[in-house]
Amino acid sequence: MSNFARTLNFTSANEDGATELAALTLKPTDQVLCLSASGARPLDLLLGGPARITSIDINPAQNELLRLKIAAYQALGDEALHAYLGIAATRHRLDLHRKVESFLPPASRSFWSARRGVLVSGVWNSGRWERVLRLGAIGTRLIRGRSIDTLLGAPTLSEQAGIWRTRFDDAVWHGAVRLLSQRWFWTRIVGEPGGAFLPSPAESAARLTGLFRRASENIFFRESDFAALLLKGRHTPESALPLHMRPEKFDMIRERLDRIHIAEEGLATLGASGFGPFDAFSLSDFGSYCSQADYDACWRGILAAAGPGARFCERVFMNPVQPGPALTPQIGIDLSRSAGLSVSDKSIIYDIRCGTLAPSR
Repeated sequence: MSNFARTLNFTSANEDGATELAALTLKPTDQVLCLSASGARPLDLLLGGPARITSIDINPAQNELLRLKIAAYQALGDEALHAYLGIAATRHRLDLHRKVESFLPPASRSFWSARRGVLVSGVWNSGRWERVLRLGAIGTRLIRGRSIDTLLGAPTLSEQAGIWRTRFDDAVWHGAVRLLSQRWFWTRIVGEPGGAFLPSPAESAARLTGLFRRASENIFFRESDFAALLLKGRHTPESALPLHMRPEKFDMIRERLDRIHIAEEGLATLGASGFGPFDAFSLSDFGSYCSQADYDACWRGILAAAGPGARFCERVFMNPVQPGPALTPQIGIDLSRSAGLSVSDKSIIYDIRCGTLAPSR
C-alpha cells in the first residue's frame, strides 16, 4: 500500500453526505471523528453543525487536499471556487491558486507548488479513482450513447428501472462487472490495495449488479453525484453535486471551516493518540482495506476514543468483513435504520451500517 498511501487517490466525492448526516444526527455540542479522503466528508459534515470535526488520514496527500479545499473556500467566491477545483471550466486556475495559496500554511504551499499540473487540470478530477471512473465513462458513452441521457431524464423511478433493465443491465454490463470483480484488475492495473480483500469474482459481480438494480428502483440517477462521475466522467455546475459543492451551502460552510482540525492518524491508533472522546464517527468504507485482524484493530481504536452512546456510520463496499465476536457487544448496529439508509443512499455502491457504541472501559 506504500504508493497508495502517498498519492492523491480520491479528489472529488463518491459518497452521499445526506446519508452521513441522517445516520449521525449531529448536535451542536458534538465532537466528530471522520476520515479525510477527498475532503468531501468533513466538509459535508459541517452542515450538521457539530462543535468540532477531527479529520484524520494516514495518507498525508489526502490531508493536504482537504487543507487546499478549505483555503479555496476562504479565498474565492462561489463561481471561482467551482472553476478553481475543476467543476467549471477556466483557463485561469494558476491565477486563482495564487489567491488560494495565501491561506495555506508553508508546508502545504510547498506541497502544491510541486504539483502544478494537478492545479492546472483542477484537483477535483485528478485522483486515482476519478481517472478510473473517467475512463469507464468514455466506454459507457461509446456503448450506451443517448441511452445515458434517457436514463438520467427518466420522469419516474419505475421508468428509470425499466430503462436500466432493458438498456443497461445486459451481457455487456455483466461482462464489465466481471472484469471489475477480479482482484488482479484492482491491485495490478489500478493500484488499489483494497482489491486484495474482494470476495470471489462471482460474489463480487452478483453484489455489484444487484446494487445497481436496487438503485435504479429507489433513487434517481440524475440526483447522484456518483452516477454523474460514472456515466458522464465528471461533475459540472449543472450536474448532481455533493452537498458541500452546492452554492446555496457555501456561506454556511465558510462560517464553520474553523471547526475542522486535520491530523495524520489512523483508526487503529486512535486510543493512544490523545484525541477524543468523540460523540460521532463517520468511517467511510475503511473495511475495504482490512484483513479481519486489521479491521478489529481499527474498531478497538474507535471504541477507545468513543464516548458513551457515540453514533457511527460505516459504509460497506465489497469486503463483507464484520467485527469479531469480542467486539460485537460494544457495536450496536441499528439494522432497520441501516437498511433504510442503504436503499436511499445516492452513492449506489454501498450498504450502510450505523448505530451506537457502548465502549467497555
